[in-house]
Amino acid sequence: MLDTKRGALLLCSTVSASLMIAGATPAGADSAHRTDSAHRAESGDNVGELISIPAGESTAATYARVTRRAAEINARTTADKKCTGVWKHSVANVDWDRTPAGTVRWSFKLTATARANLGAAVTVTMPNAWVNNHAINPPYGPHSKGSTYDFHGSMNKYNRKGSSTKYTIRTKNKITFYWLIKSNSNPRAGATRYITCAVPPKGSS
Repeated sequence: MLDTKRGALLLCSTVSASLMIAGATPAGADSAHRTDSAHRAESGDNVGELISIPAGESTAATYARVTRRAAEINARTTADKKCTGVWKHSVANVDWDRTPAGTVRWSFKLTATARANLGAAVTVTMPNAWVNNHAINPPYGPHSKGSTYDFHGSMNKYNRKGSSTKYTIRTKNKITFYWLIKSNSNPRAGATRYITCAVPPKGSS
């Protein structure tokens, strides 16, 4: 009996080793890999997703939950690309430029896919924003409009949270903007959009 168990154990070990050499992974390991891959993708500089808001969750609770996630993304994302041109994504396309006077501007338009999920009218907010990893008072207030609206905005000067000092955006500053989009007709439908980029020279588009 003991020899039989040893033989079975040896066979099992041999099969497991063969699977790993061939590139196969156990079910549990595959699940962990997918989760890790999702986290890596989420740490990119141009991300977002459609979200389902838990039934009965308060606006404050939703903000707190997504704020934690946005802070994590900002902390581990570098500004390798300039805030210029159109940054495409399945949730929303964001078109950037910087005026000759130094103001960073953006055009924010939801895609057809997002509009189909969110409905005819939405509320877009910017709960969080960072400059050089310092949390700032977001440069965009809540806008409730039709989902085809251009949720545009701009920033030149800003305040860090908790400070009255005025700072001015400068070339090569790292900025991270986080938008939260909520359906006006379905309280459980929403979306998020995160962008991290480097402020380009004045007059860039």
